Amino acid sequence: MNLSKLLIPKIYLLFAVVLLSSTLSMAQLNKDSTTSIQETNNLSYYKDQNLDSDLTQVNLILPKGIKNPPVFMWIGGGAWAYVDRNKEMEICRKMAKQGIAVVSVGHRLSPALLWEPKKEEGIKHPEHVKDVAQAFKWVYENADKYGYSKENIFVGGFSSGAHLSALLAMDGKYLEVLGLSNKMIKGIIPVGGGYDIPLYRKSLVKEDSTYDANHILPVFGTTHEEHVDASPVTYIDKLITPILMISEGETYEYSSVFEQRLKEKGYKNYQVLNAHNETHASLWLNLRDEKESRYRNFIVDYIKAQSKVTKKGEK
Repeated sequence: MNLSKLLIPKIYLLFAVVLLSSTLSMAQLNKDSTTSIQETNNLSYYKDQNLDSDLTQVNLILPKGIKNPPVFMWIGGGAWAYVDRNKEMEICRKMAKQGIAVVSVGHRLSPALLWEPKKEEGIKHPEHVKDVAQAFKWVYENADKYGYSKENIFVGGFSSGAHLSALLAMDGKYLEVLGLSNKMIKGIIPVGGGYDIPLYRKSLVKEDSTYDANHILPVFGTTHEEHVDASPVTYIDKLITPILMISEGETYEYSSVFEQRLKEKGYKNYQVLNAHNETHASLWLNLRDEKESRYRNFIVDYIKAQSKVTKKGEK
């Protein structure tokens, strides 16, 4: 998290500021404020040696003593180019201490051209979401090994991670090619994201035309068709997954468009929390730093409410 970037124009902040002794039942846990956790880091999700790297790994945080907890895949933000799963760990730890398993997901990165140090090499859409799909497969296949619930897998993230979580759940082809289905996703929780890439591009370029060459085109490609393909709203008619969408004052433009499309479709299985008093940066800092974050609590409570609660003595 580069705090020196917090004073840049507000629209620039989107996807750029972040680099969210007995076995207890979930009902029992709700009476306790925190639980101890166990971390296992740097777990590779690719078997393909050409794609396996320190970027394509996950960090897993498990709540101790909680039987078969739901699991939340958290994808950090950073303009699809500066994402670092390790910088998301304090957010993930705090959520895990509230009784859910959390996976901090890394993925391959686009060229980093927005600020120093710059990096010319990188991937573009759809390679990021392909990585996230592989990470989902790893989470699903390793549920029994690590003791969390494969029936209650949630996917979410902040900023660019919000976009990727929504795209994974709404465009089913990335999971289908792996023999999986977006029906396996219990819920999506995008925080501070953009869901219509042409709109996102228009907003950025209106402020500064250099965003095209330094951000949009390296991440999403040069054609309008590629940008439409990368937009979760393109797949609104295929949406089957419950949503908790959180925005702040600087990404409200994007979330409100998404919400309007949901209304037009007649989709009702969603909740929206608009934190208008927060900036893009302050919301992430709130999720990371606050001992009692209302937004973090909202996410955890949503996951617990949506999950199938495991009763004591059941598997």
